[in-house]
Amino acid sequence: MTANLIGKLRRGRAKVEYMKKDKKRVAQNPGYRIVSMENPLSPAAEAFRRLKVSLDFLGVDEKLQVMQVCSAVQGEGKTTVLLNLGAIYAEDGKKVLFIDLDLRRPRLHRAFKIENKLGIADYLAGYAKAEEIVKHVSANIDLINCGIKAPYPTSVLGSQQLKNLVEDMRGRYDIILIDCPPVLTVTDACITSRLTDGTIFVVSASTTEKAAAKEAVSVFRQNNIRILGCVMTEVSCGLRGSFYYNNTLKYYNANYGDGGTAGN
Repeated sequence: MTANLIGKLRRGRAKVEYMKKDKKRVAQNPGYRIVSMENPLSPAAEAFRRLKVSLDFLGVDEKLQVMQVCSAVQGEGKTTVLLNLGAIYAEDGKKVLFIDLDLRRPRLHRAFKIENKLGIADYLAGYAKAEEIVKHVSANIDLINCGIKAPYPTSVLGSQQLKNLVEDMRGRYDIILIDCPPVLTVTDACITSRLTDGTIFVVSASTTEKAAAKEAVSVFRQNNIRILGCVMTEVSCGLRGSFYYNNTLKYYNANYGDGGTAGN
């Protein structure tokens, strides 16, 4: 099983720098830019339009409506890809819903500068109704954020209640994009994949080890997860389409697991 390259995003000026200490990477710039909205005529925005076109061709014979965006490990750009791809769909007149199912380290609410309150975890715990957790954040874009910290994310993500909610949202939105934890850190992505029509696999040309990417694909294969294709982020101009990996990433589980929080 292989992952075809369906998108390539060049390294931009807003590159996130990381510090490595005690096997943790601390983001110096935790903001998520939606360049498709900020500068729709930029080369970066055009790269996301090409990604959308690739997905449109994949969906000619089979509708791709619910997709999750996943990576091997943290910091490869999956959330940025999800946000910008959704913005391109919205630009095209599609009604888009983002769902933050990264219950351990939720991030989508930060992109739209809203509080992480009344989200999917609240709904699954019975503290909120479905209509209360959907937030309108931009033209043609709604968001279901994480909400309260779920004590047992794996159990929650496998619930019939969540499956029913996603099925209901299929009738309300043209495109649903799901953010989930990296596949090599916890099993959540394997569980949430059952809710989708396919997975977009994101790797970073500057940080992802080749072994990590191969292991992630192996996990997808073992769990019968459909990979729609691979999006490579932080591609330098000199790569010219070649697959380049360095050896800077030495761990998979940092910042995930029982120690993760769902704070604002």
